[in-house]
Amino acid sequence: MPAETYRPVYFRMATALAATALLAACGQTPTSPTQVARVAVTSTGATASSGLAVTSQGTKQTWQDFAARGWNCRTPNNGPVTVCSPPGQPLPTVALPPAQPPADRPETVLLKRWRDGVFEANVQLIRPEIYNGQPCESTGVPYSYITVLGYYECAHIVGN
Repeated sequence: MPAETYRPVYFRMATALAATALLAACGQTPTSPTQVARVAVTSTGATASSGLAVTSQGTKQTWQDFAARGWNCRTPNNGPVTVCSPPGQPLPTVALPPAQPPADRPETVLLKRWRDGVFEANVQLIRPEIYNGQPCESTGVPYSYITVLGYYECAHIVGN
C-alpha cells in the first residue's frame, strides 16, 4: 500500500487520541482554586509578572478551605480579618517598630483576605523600592503603605 493511503488513517488516530486526552483532562475534579497568571503594568509602561493571582470571587470558599489545600493562613490578633497566601509563598513578616522588615522578603506578595468569614479581597503587596505611585486598580487611588509589613497594599475588593 502506498504511504498516501496511511496518512488519513494516522491523522484520524492522532485526532481521536488528542480528543480523548483533552476529555480526560477536562473531566477531572480540581483540587485547588483556579490560578490565573497576573501581569502588572508599571508606571514606565513595562510589564512585570507579579506571580499568580487566585480568584475565589463568586464562590462560597472559606479561608479554611484554602488552609486545607496548603495555603498559609493567619488571623492577626484573633480579629475579624484572616489573610492567606498560596502554598510556597510565606505570609509577610510583621516588624513592629523600631524593627525593620527583612531585606530578603519577596518583591510582591499576593494574598486573599476574609472579614468575619466572608471573602473580601485579593490583596497585592509591593515593596517600596518597586512601587512607582501607580493607582490601585479597584479604587483608583495610590496604594496604602503598611508600616509593620514594609509593603504598599492594593486591595481588589469583591465587586469593584
